[in-house]
Amino acid sequence: MPNDFLPGDHVCGLYETPGEQLIVAARYIAEGVLSGQRSVYIGRTADALGLFLQALERAGADARGALADDALRVKTTAGAHLVDGHFDTHRMIRHIETAAEEALADGFAGLRVCGDMSWLLDNAPGSSDVVEYEAQLNEVFANLPALAMCQYDRAWLPPELLDGALATHSSVVVDGLHKSNPYYRRTSTVNRWPADAADVSQKIADLRRRP
Repeated sequence: MPNDFLPGDHVCGLYETPGEQLIVAARYIAEGVLSGQRSVYIGRTADALGLFLQALERAGADARGALADDALRVKTTAGAHLVDGHFDTHRMIRHIETAAEEALADGFAGLRVCGDMSWLLDNAPGSSDVVEYEAQLNEVFANLPALAMCQYDRAWLPPELLDGALATHSSVVVDGLHKSNPYYRRTSTVNRWPADAADVSQKIADLRRRP
């Protein structure tokens, strides 16, 4: 995965196995730590965070040192997307804006975030708002010294969520490669629409073929 992520980027990371998810997340966050950005990783459980820190070390970053210097923060889903057991779009956006401001005030070059979105499998209250949230984030990141990768499990998440993810991210990482996304819809709002597995699979297959 090349070092080609820029402030303002909102990336859809598509993965099929836990190993793939960890490798991509670790490389992405390692790049942020080494670039002087405060980097935040959100994993589903405490065990997932432990595995991520091991992967981050393998990716060439000093995970322990970055945590000690507050250059790296790790959170579980319960401490980020699902505070108090539910998802709230406005709360998450406020949190990201505040975190970006704090990163600059603390002397970092900006904020880099990576979150595993497999918490959507739990169908927690408010989860149905996630596509609209992803759409709004494009405008948020356009006005912040920040960037994010939202990782979606293409093996388990339903077609409507995967289709929504493709519609709301200007670029994708698939098979470990960062690519432009022709299925991105340039709007701050995205309405629900039907999506079937065959159509989404075809879109992903097309992305995998693209250079």
